[in-house]
Amino acid sequence: MKRAYANRAKSRKRIAQKRRTQAQAAAREIQLPLDREELLTLMQDSLETVAIELGLLVALGLMEDEVTRLCGQRYQRQPERVHTRYGHQQGVATLAGQKVAVSRPRVRQADGGGEVPLEMYSRLQSPDAMPSAVLRRMVRGVSTREYEHVIDMARDGFGVAKSSVSRDFVRASAAQVKALAERCFNGQRFPVVMIDGVEYAGETMVVAMGITEDGTKRILGLRQGATENAVVCTALLEDLRERGLDTTQPTLLVLDGSKALHAAARRLWGQNAVIQRCQVHKKRNVKAHVPEKHQPELDQRLGAAYQESDYEAAKQSLESTAKWLSRINPDAAASLREGLEETLTVVRLDVSAALRRTLSTTNPIESALSVTRRVTARVTRWRDGDMRKRWCAAGLLRAEAKFRRLKGRRAMPTLLKALESLVRELRTGNKQHVA
Repeated sequence: MKRAYANRAKSRKRIAQKRRTQAQAAAREIQLPLDREELLTLMQDSLETVAIELGLLVALGLMEDEVTRLCGQRYQRQPERVHTRYGHQQGVATLAGQKVAVSRPRVRQADGGGEVPLEMYSRLQSPDAMPSAVLRRMVRGVSTREYEHVIDMARDGFGVAKSSVSRDFVRASAAQVKALAERCFNGQRFPVVMIDGVEYAGETMVVAMGITEDGTKRILGLRQGATENAVVCTALLEDLRERGLDTTQPTLLVLDGSKALHAAARRLWGQNAVIQRCQVHKKRNVKAHVPEKHQPELDQRLGAAYQESDYEAAKQSLESTAKWLSRINPDAAASLREGLEETLTVVRLDVSAALRRTLSTTNPIESALSVTRRVTARVTRWRDGDMRKRWCAAGLLRAEAKFRRLKGRRAMPTLLKALESLVRELRTGNKQHVA
């Protein structure tokens, strides 16, 4: 009898333990407190508004769940209780780009100590949540005036006025400028670096983009200046070198026709600089000297020369075009001859046609800047230089997030070998010339 009684006691103990486990599992389930009338009201709103309201209810449920895990079930006796409930207090949470008033639960230590912060409420109170949501919408072309009209407001939402949105965007974009300026490149190899000075909001932005060995494109840095002068260009490149950009290995530098950029690149990379002049900029500069009636033939001649796969044939074609231009406008011929060989560097490297087309211009930078120009097309008042830089950085980083890898990237190993070979050839030629 004693043994049977003991077995029954053990069985009842197992059943009780199983019930407690099931009760604890059920307590972890989050129930949304919606009555019939409230549910019908929500169903009459838009789907986005319903989602926001449900998200708010889920957030409240998660806070209550955290309180239950800390304090146990309500009205349950716990002799070894460590935390205890301490009522509710009005608070603010950030949800879907707006601020919402919530009634947050409070917890304190059972021995009379201080209040215990709730992890879930801290996340909902994150100071970066609102600026991040504002930044995502602003870089998609939403103005501060229209922000309130393009989001689906919660019933008790606030904090979306023009002034609030503007402050949040300034804070978020300033953080992006700082993050861009602090990017480090130690241990990373960028065999191709593109640098271009572009007009943006009445000032010049010098932008550098790097391409890795696997064809991944990255924004390296940004420098603002009144013009594309040597001081601005050198400052940008020196800053990149200090942040880890390797200038001791052969590098293809794709530049526009700026002499300041050319001098700055030669100064930092020295004999490791293999310069490719942007063919689009060269065409643009030459066409500016030619009467309109001769421009179609000029386009045809330059296009045929730049599509050549043989370096000597391409060079001979350009020299023939320069002779033709000298009869029309000597200045146009001089513009074409200036840096003529550097416009054919990618042809001289003998890489694939796809890679040659991509690396012959600075179009990837122009494409990235077009994103920024598009989202700031309606800005009519630029208050200060910092505003220009913040908007430009925000647009560039948004464009970077959508970058695709380089066309012709499978030929990158061939490009690396060709760069090393060309640098050795140029060094040998320089030594022979000096001797």
